[in-house]
Amino acid sequence: MKNTAALIDVEANNFVLHDPSQLLLSLDDLAAHRGDGIFETVLVTYRDDTTYIHNQALHFQRFIDSACMLELPSPDPKLWEEALRATAKQYKELNPDSHTVSIRYTLSRGHDSDTTTHTPHGWVFTAPVPRPEPTEITVITLNSGLSSTTAESAPWLLRGAKTLSYATNQAAKRYALSNGADDALFHTSDGYALEGPNSTLILRIGDQLITPDPKIGILHGTTQRCIFENASSQGLLTQYANVTLDDLGNAQGAWLVSSVRGCRPISTILSSTSGPATHIPVDHNLTEHMLQWVLSS
Repeated sequence: MKNTAALIDVEANNFVLHDPSQLLLSLDDLAAHRGDGIFETVLVTYRDDTTYIHNQALHFQRFIDSACMLELPSPDPKLWEEALRATAKQYKELNPDSHTVSIRYTLSRGHDSDTTTHTPHGWVFTAPVPRPEPTEITVITLNSGLSSTTAESAPWLLRGAKTLSYATNQAAKRYALSNGADDALFHTSDGYALEGPNSTLILRIGDQLITPDPKIGILHGTTQRCIFENASSQGLLTQYANVTLDDLGNAQGAWLVSSVRGCRPISTILSSTSGPATHIPVDHNLTEHMLQWVLSS
């Protein structure tokens, strides 16, 4: 597969397509060595000569919200959409047999060498990813070290912004894999479930779908919002609430959902404190509905 990219000049309000295999970033870019920037990743599918960017509006609004939290200039929707679509179009031209791709778009604060006023800039690039079939996964619960009130009491920690600072998330994934799990689920120090390293938690309890309230300091999931918007067609209620680990263990179904990896049902929960494993029923029918809702968005 041949990937594609676009470089975005925020000040000039334009972009140019670029070969992603070439050096694109300066070594003093604040995104590269400080993680000082924001990003979003969208799923793109190609069907019947049409390009679909799934949940585009939800992703871009979160991009704008993250920019506000980091005191970055508000991204111009028209400029970024044009860059996104041009990148997707070029990818399909270079890979005519491809039916799906993920596209990440990033806004950096600029360069460290700009000692007076940093000049933000951005880029868009493709990454081919297979759409795995939904499989039952095992997750391990990991203490985030933060309480349920941290987001409110310490806004400078940027809880709820989608920043480039992902070292902790990557470490959590590695820990999960090395301890017999497929993924991780963070929780607060006072026992409330949060989110996965790159996914949102949804529970089913009775006829209701529940997800942790973003006010607790997590990303407001775009895939989760899409699922909630469609859930009423199945007679389900939806709720944002603080979810305890006991709630998770008593659920009739649980999923980690994300734009690119889809909706993966959780069947087993492990504890990082070596407690007994908890098993959760798997609702294959609802999982399939969730996937269809996401792909039709």
